[in-house]
Amino acid sequence: ISGGGSCPSNQAYDLVFKLNLYMQYGVYEYWIVNPMHRVVQIYSLNDNGQYEQAGVWKETGMACSRVLDGFFVDVEQLFRP
Repeated sequence: ISGGGSCPSNQAYDLVFKLNLYMQYGVYEYWIVNPMHRVVQIYSLNDNGQYEQAGVWKETGMACSRVLDGFFVDVEQLFRP
C-alpha cells in the first residue's frame, strides 16, 4: 500500500490550508500553538471576513480570546515542562 498522493504534507502548507479553510467556513477565531518555538498566535475574523492577527505571545503573557469572553491561557504555564 502506498502512502503516496500528490498532496504536500508539511507544516507551512497545513497552516495556510487550514487558515483558508477555517476562514471560508467563518470560524471566528483560530489559535496556533507551537510548542517547539513556545509561541501562541491568535487570528480573528474581521468585518471583511478575513483573518487578522489578534496577538502573538512568546513564552510569557496571557493569550486572550476575543470570541470567548473571559477565556485566556497563561503561555508560561502552557509551555512549562
